[in-house]
Amino acid sequence: MPELIFKAIVIGIGATALMDLWAIFLNAAFKVPLPNWALAGRWFCGLTGGKVFHDDIAEAAPRTDELAIGWIGHYAIGLYGSALIVARLG
Repeated sequence: MPELIFKAIVIGIGATALMDLWAIFLNAAFKVPLPNWALAGRWFCGLTGGKVFHDDIAEAAPRTDELAIGWIGHYAIGLYGSALIVARLG
């Protein structure tokens, strides 16, 4: 079991970091805008108040530490996804 947890953590963080590096490359090479994790953090914060759907998340009220919350959520989802894959494949 500890081995599966270790694999899920390494794969989740590694894959998410690789995605972030790919975004940086696309930005440098092709001027593709970088993801705005503050908006994701704003959405995560809205979940605590029961708000799931927004017409435009950019128009929602800014929240304290939304950028940090967005980054944490981004990596938490990567870890969760890798844990599902590792659990399924063993």
